[in-house]
Amino acid sequence: MTAPRLRVYFTAEVHVEEKRGGVGWLGFIVILLLVLLGAWLYAGWQSSQRVFPQGVTIAGLSAAGMTRNQALAMLQEVYAQPITVYYEDRPILLVPEMVELMLDVPATTANLEQVLLAQEGPRGFIEYAIQALGRREMPSQDIRPVLTYSRERIDAFLRRTAQQFDHPPLDPVPLPEADTFRPAQHGTALDVEASLAPLIAALLSPTNREVHLVVRTEPARPASMEVLRDALDAKLESFTGIASIFIKNLDTGQELCYNCNIAFSGVSLLKIPIILQRYRQLDAAPDAETLSLIKAALTESDNAAANLILQQIGAGNPYTGALQVTDFVRQLGLENTFLAAPYDLKDGIPLPNFSTPANSQTAFNTEPDPYIQTTALEMGLLMEGLGQCAEGVGMLRLIFPREITPAECEDILNIMEHNQVTELLEAGMPPGIPVAHKNGWTGQTHADVALAATPNGRVVIAAFLYQPEWLVWEESAPLFADLGRLTYRFFNGETE
Repeated sequence: MTAPRLRVYFTAEVHVEEKRGGVGWLGFIVILLLVLLGAWLYAGWQSSQRVFPQGVTIAGLSAAGMTRNQALAMLQEVYAQPITVYYEDRPILLVPEMVELMLDVPATTANLEQVLLAQEGPRGFIEYAIQALGRREMPSQDIRPVLTYSRERIDAFLRRTAQQFDHPPLDPVPLPEADTFRPAQHGTALDVEASLAPLIAALLSPTNREVHLVVRTEPARPASMEVLRDALDAKLESFTGIASIFIKNLDTGQELCYNCNIAFSGVSLLKIPIILQRYRQLDAAPDAETLSLIKAALTESDNAAANLILQQIGAGNPYTGALQVTDFVRQLGLENTFLAAPYDLKDGIPLPNFSTPANSQTAFNTEPDPYIQTTALEMGLLMEGLGQCAEGVGMLRLIFPREITPAECEDILNIMEHNQVTELLEAGMPPGIPVAHKNGWTGQTHADVALAATPNGRVVIAAFLYQPEWLVWEESAPLFADLGRLTYRFFNGETE
């Protein structure tokens, strides 16, 4: 009975010894691993003390993994680069040396050292170990570099920039060879006080190396009509005849009289007052026959159609109708305009004795037709009145408020927009610009009066050209187009 008990006791002792041996080996391995981990962390910590950790920036630039000297070298390189200063859209390079911008190395080094020193000692090791084992991101930290600069030199730079680029509003300048103008320019003035802070901020920033100065603007003045006169002088320099031009922007009131009070043959331009007088007589819209005559007179310059309208005006007598048209324009105050006889029906009619201020002057002689005369000024004023009448205002509405209506004036302008002759003033306008115009000519005199609806205002142009003996169409037509183009570009710029 005792032998079995001894065998049982011996077996239990062997198992206890084996268990103790296993626990010892496990503990040894754990301790060894902890030692190795500690050594690894310690070595990493020692190495990390020489470089900046993740999350550290210097004025916004990443310094992670850099040594102190590498970070300083990076800053010195960045702050040696020029900054781009903009005066409006003009770039100016500002080299740091110009304003004595320098990195204060000792002070910046002290700021860098504070971050590196924070990684030393037991606390630094513990934080490093926690972050390494926990794989947590390092908290972001931005170090500010210390820089010095000369405020006096910055002020001097701003003053020089203002002296170089500030300017008052500039008038347009004629460019005769291109039939255009250098556009008017707004005035500019550098706001030195407001520009100082953003300029210094750009100098001190390693990432944003450009700055837009604060520039105040003064709107361009309304262009002087003398600029347009100079352009017309240059354009007409080679023309050996007599030119007479009236130009007015109905929306701004600007106008130009270029020899505009000279008497010329009225040619077919006087078909405009003929049509107006006929509408003045009508109490309703013209019938089909009359409307057909009106369109032929205005769009085809048909003399026979104009004479038939004069016959209607004169109750069957076209000569009486002509005198009524003269009386009509006199009521409008157009003292230099008259029609003494129908078109092409002068034979047997005594020479009229119409003495006007325009045909009484002796400085210019265009050999005006004694039966039909006008001036560029009065044709321009009549076209102005027609355009304003369509808007419900102007001299036609003021003098004949019940006899000439806005709808009638608008109808006349719409018909004139379909004038079949497009080679004169209209040829100088961009496509799509509505141009109502009436042309006319004799062998010596060519004329055109137009109302153009331009983007910057409704513009009236009345132009007459005279050449003794004969005015060649191939010379006058391109010149009319140039006059239209110059006028359009003066008010609207080169928008073609």
